Amino acid sequence: MRELVNRLIELQELEIVHQESTILHKDNPPDELVQLKVRIDALREGVPSNSLARYDGHRRTGLGVVREVGGVCRGCYLNVTMGDLGRMRREEIPWICPNCGRFLQVTSDA
Repeated sequence: MRELVNRLIELQELEIVHQESTILHKDNPPDELVQLKVRIDALREGVPSNSLARYDGHRRTGLGVVREVGGVCRGCYLNVTMGDLGRMRREEIPWICPNCGRFLQVTSDA
């Protein structure tokens, strides 16, 4: 799960850079923008379709992956139970906020 979340974080960061660059350079896009799109497409191919669908659903209105800090999801700002966080850290359940459904970047401290 950690690998999937890390891939989604990288994808999210590149998509945001691509969106901003497209807005900034709409009349004269640089060559790097094409290379960035190729990298985005390659990352998307490595993500399972059901995870990509969840991620894309949240990306339409904001972020698809958020951090968990101190037991709080930084997407919905609601507490994630310590039991759920423990199971996530042990990779027993998906790293998904039970409140908002976003992917969570779970901290390693217990």
